[in-house]
Amino acid sequence: MIGFAAPWIFGVALAAALTITALHFLSARQPRVLLLPTARFVPKRDARAVARQAKPSDVLLLLLRVIALLAAGSALAGARCGAQSARTSQLIVIDAAWRADSLALLSRAMSAAAVESVAALEPPVVLWVNGVSNDPGVAIAAAIRESASQAHADPSLAALSLTVVMPELVRSRRGWDAWRNQWPARIRVVRPVHAGATDTSAMAGAAFGRVRVVSAATTVGTDVVAAAYASRGVSATRTPGADEDDVVVRRETTDDATNARVTVLWPVSGVPAGWPAALPADSVGAVVATGVALVAPWVRTALPPALSDSVRAIAWWSDGVAAAVERTRGTSCVREVAIAVAPASDLLLSPTADGVLRALRAPCGGIGVPAPKESAGTSGVAAATMQASASRFRALNVTARTTQPAWLATALLVMAFVALLAEHVVRREAAGAAAS
Repeated sequence: MIGFAAPWIFGVALAAALTITALHFLSARQPRVLLLPTARFVPKRDARAVARQAKPSDVLLLLLRVIALLAAGSALAGARCGAQSARTSQLIVIDAAWRADSLALLSRAMSAAAVESVAALEPPVVLWVNGVSNDPGVAIAAAIRESASQAHADPSLAALSLTVVMPELVRSRRGWDAWRNQWPARIRVVRPVHAGATDTSAMAGAAFGRVRVVSAATTVGTDVVAAAYASRGVSATRTPGADEDDVVVRRETTDDATNARVTVLWPVSGVPAGWPAALPADSVGAVVATGVALVAPWVRTALPPALSDSVRAIAWWSDGVAAAVERTRGTSCVREVAIAVAPASDLLLSPTADGVLRALRAPCGGIGVPAPKESAGTSGVAAATMQASASRFRALNVTARTTQPAWLATALLVMAFVALLAEHVVRREAAGAAAS
């Protein structure tokens, strides 16, 4: 099977070859001038006309020119040969942070493909991509780039299937929602939990451990945050001799020394240390965290600090301003919350407060929203098949001009050069013969 990465280039070369051939046969030579003998030597017989029959000349020159044009055009068009039959490629995208569990994750992804009866004639192509747990949309973008590269490199590639390994929770789904319709088939979603073991990703659970709330002196016994966590069965008291707490929520305005893996600074006033006060205080309709909105007549009392790689938002007001941030401190983190809750309020006891409370209780860097799921009816695309046609990706990489196999381009260019050199030699010999 022979194909071209850029068929139009080969088409131009073929048209040029046909044009040269047509011009070659249209050309005519002037006959050589010969001296006629005197009329007396002409025999006396009936006069007859002599008709000339067209006879091609310089056929070797024509053949060499056509070979040079077609060889050079094939090299520039990216000729591909050697593929005998159509095949299917399977892509598996996994977060690069999980390389330590590569054997278990690949085994689970391959098992999921086998359950859905997707034929895997060749080993899958595994893409280790950074940030899949942050937003799985990067997995689709990486898969599209790899698919376009494979589709251009192999003309026999007919279809591709995509498997993405992602946890139960991700930080954001904005990228996934934006890229989802760019993959023209279903996407197999696999969770990183395998039989006989637990999920090794920090994103697997919505929260971990128990929460110990250190109430302010003015709210001892009546703290609304302590009551909210107690109502959900995760409240804890200080254990004598314990070296480390899981989550400690401090209701004072200062960050005292603590051994907690997660320290939450949630002052009663709603103004964490270092946050500028919002003057005048304005009203906001809702606070959103982990994809859940807690609607209430909130009053914003402080403005967030500048965000960076080490300071990121984990909860937002409905107008997009950060309501809580997380600061990284080595293997632990500190979260600052600027949400003022009235002492007698029951807002944190409602189910819609789970988003905020879960985000503050989650592992460092592990807060997020439920990861997307895929099914034949809810994939967001018209086709319910697991395989995407390779032709959909061939138009994405218009710069690909590499021949397959790689040495084919060199061989074709050498052939064109040899043909041009031979043409020069033939022309010189023909000119010498004519002169003699």
